[in-house]
Amino acid sequence: MTTRLFRAAAVMVIALAALRAQTPIEPVAAIAEAFRSHAIVAVGNVEFRGNEQCQAFLRALVRDPRIPAVVNDIVVEFGSARYQDVIDRFVRGEEVPPEALRRVWQDTTQVEYEWDRPIYEEFFRTVRTVNVSLPRSRQLRVLLGDPPIDWDQVHTIDDLHKGMGDRDAHAVEVIRREVLSKNRRALVIYGSQHLVRRNTVAGAADEWSNGIVARLEKQKAATAFSVLPETRRDLRSILPAVASWQTPTLAILRGTPLGATIWDPNPQRRPVRLEEQFDALLYLGPPESMTMSQLAKSLCADRSYMAMRTKRLDLVPPPSGVSSLSAQLKESCANPNGPKEIPDSDPAITNLIRKTLRDAAQGIVSADDIEPSSRERVTSMLQRDGPRFLGPAGPLTSLTLLADTMTDGKRVRRYRSLFGSGLSILWTVELTAAGKLVALSPRPE
Repeated sequence: MTTRLFRAAAVMVIALAALRAQTPIEPVAAIAEAFRSHAIVAVGNVEFRGNEQCQAFLRALVRDPRIPAVVNDIVVEFGSARYQDVIDRFVRGEEVPPEALRRVWQDTTQVEYEWDRPIYEEFFRTVRTVNVSLPRSRQLRVLLGDPPIDWDQVHTIDDLHKGMGDRDAHAVEVIRREVLSKNRRALVIYGSQHLVRRNTVAGAADEWSNGIVARLEKQKAATAFSVLPETRRDLRSILPAVASWQTPTLAILRGTPLGATIWDPNPQRRPVRLEEQFDALLYLGPPESMTMSQLAKSLCADRSYMAMRTKRLDLVPPPSGVSSLSAQLKESCANPNGPKEIPDSDPAITNLIRKTLRDAAQGIVSADDIEPSSRERVTSMLQRDGPRFLGPAGPLTSLTLLADTMTDGKRVRRYRSLFGSGLSILWTVELTAAGKLVALSPRPE
């Protein structure tokens, strides 16, 4: 009870400061202040195709002298615990061969190539640079939170699942062992879904989620101050004043219009307010201002790297009608600026997709447009994700055709959709020969 009171008091102090100023809070100062009363401050990492604004903020956060003054450790998702000794030596300033260093982020349990983007190596190099100016006793330690998988033993999807284990449980154990038991403080950087507190599954017996923050607090190991960076939803549609906010900036959620919004507005989910999931929101700019980090051309040209990553990507079968992950990697390397538009020989189908997306933004689905055996699945997806992501994205401003093929007797089309907020989504659409929808698979561009 005492710990909860301290946490509530700390949040209230920061919130009152924001109310007095009548403006959002300068984020580094707020995070540094949160460390005065919390051993753990968790900041979400935006992993949608290497969001550069989020990683730029995280690097600036680490470089600010107020942070090393109150932080001992940085726990990251984008590094394999198998190479903890490697990153320890590297951030201390020791010489580490490049081929050894890159295994830190290339050999995690995740088959995707997200963490191969240069912004993640740059983060580790930022910590190394900061440590050069600090006495050894105050240098930041980076703790690699991903389980120590041995890829030489992974040949099937079952091997992968076994090597992966419970990723969040492993991260919690690292935090308990290396941070809390030693009376240290840690900045935790993980994808935001790992940091939510509440379970949104309708009728779930346990209101806690299975993420890192939820487990730490449920086990009474620590309370955390958690920060959500929101880059996909246009916050101006919820709070018009956001249009005048500088970037980056931080807003306390408790008792605010932003905090009252539903985290997962799906009628099949238990409604949970944003303020129940996180303590603060980090504003990095509207969706249209977001930029994405690209794989280095040298990696795309590296045959050994491409063979390694392709082999791992092919362990995960894609959904029906969607190109494999390895094909997406090759496409990304071939067209770093995205696929190009092709002539549309069947505009009636495009009009159907346009109508489907516009309706989905309002939670409306026309079952007659969907092939009967796919209706339940497609309807559920559109009703769940349409209002959450398409609704706040603004009007659909363009829908362009990128590919049109036949696969296993089905027509497969790929589209780029652009919304008023600037959000761009690639859709893989599978249809029957009669033009009924079988599947729609979105991917942020």
